[in-house]
Amino acid sequence: MRIAISTNWNSFRHETADALLEEIVSLGFDTVELGYALTHRQADGIAAWRDAGRIRVSSVHAFCPSPVPNATGPELFSICDPRDFRKARRGIAAVKASADFAASVGARVVVLHAGRVPMRRAVRRLAGFADQGLLGAPKYSRQLERALDKRERAAKRHLDTLCDSLAEILPHFERLGLVLGLENLPTCDAMPNEPEMQLLLDSFQTKALGYWHDAGHAQIRQHFGFIHHAGIVARFADRLAGLHLHDVAFPGS
Repeated sequence: MRIAISTNWNSFRHETADALLEEIVSLGFDTVELGYALTHRQADGIAAWRDAGRIRVSSVHAFCPSPVPNATGPELFSICDPRDFRKARRGIAAVKASADFAASVGARVVVLHAGRVPMRRAVRRLAGFADQGLLGAPKYSRQLERALDKRERAAKRHLDTLCDSLAEILPHFERLGLVLGLENLPTCDAMPNEPEMQLLLDSFQTKALGYWHDAGHAQIRQHFGFIHHAGIVARFADRLAGLHLHDVAFPGS
């Protein structure tokens, strides 16, 4: 297994790829994930390091480099939001651009946050119970049941939009020989959740679609009562595109 370090760790400290990668190599790493905070100036210098055999790129975290001037983030666009067609189209284009960049630097996987079901108030309420140390209490369980019921009612249109987006995106990944890894996110509004991820993997029988497991996010989901962490890893093991490894403080931060 090859362990990579994300350039999100230090890209904010440097202006060029040379300085950024010199620091990473000095720690003993020879492989990186190119994070969504990478600038175009930094991105322009990655290929030379890869071509010289000085670094390997395992994955690229969309959107990379950022398609929006002076803005970075993994959720600049959502490819599952049915309410804003123009933004979804920009998201599809940005995912494809991240894939083109990934192919140019020899990466195998593009990691993506697909989007969220709009239910911020319910997410904040659950977090409030956690802040009060009430996870697992009867009133938390009732609030969780209401939140998940609301999500289920709202999710269908978002899932349909996500399927339409993937139908357009995945042929591009197939042509490039890349995998699109849909990352699990920590809150209950995340799209796709685990049953939806299973549906997508069953629906798109292609090696170009995989599941990207963030261990910290999954542990938070377990703390909040959404999943059993180890069971999810086993469930998607045959379509696992990769892992993010980081620790979290209970219940999640």
